[in-house]
Amino acid sequence: MIKLSLPLRAACSLVAFAVLPSCGGAGTPSTPTATAPADQARALEDTLMAHHDRAMSQTEQLFELKAKLTAAKTPAVTTPVIAKMQAADQAMMNWMHHYQAPDSAAPASQRLTYLQDQQHQLAGVERRLRGAIDSAHAALHQLPAAGVIPAPAAAPAHAPK
Repeated sequence: MIKLSLPLRAACSLVAFAVLPSCGGAGTPSTPTATAPADQARALEDTLMAHHDRAMSQTEQLFELKAKLTAAKTPAVTTPVIAKMQAADQAMMNWMHHYQAPDSAAPASQRLTYLQDQQHQLAGVERRLRGAIDSAHAALHQLPAAGVIPAPAAAPAHAPK
């Protein structure tokens, strides 16, 4: 039995993996059966960043809607909606603060697990952002038209003495 050093053993393994796919039957094309985990991790990270970009555009939309709601000066309608918007924005900021791109030297399965978890978390943030945006639009539709001053509340009736 020949004892190989670790670097030489690794080199032999690489050569074996490079040669084995070409050992298929004559005339039969070799087809990949599944995407390699490293490729899956890269694709998932790209998808995650696309979701991040979409969530950031929703955050920008939140700021625009918040400005409109604040300008409406109808706190009874706008305060709960603005609080929901701030919570959604804070969730996005928290996700961004805690996200760290996985180390490319880490095992692909570990990167995949981390990225899948991050994708799940970011999907929750996106749902919160979308819900806050929908609530803001609904609140804006409840408000009087721009430039129209809401009628003052009726004065309470005085009871006879």
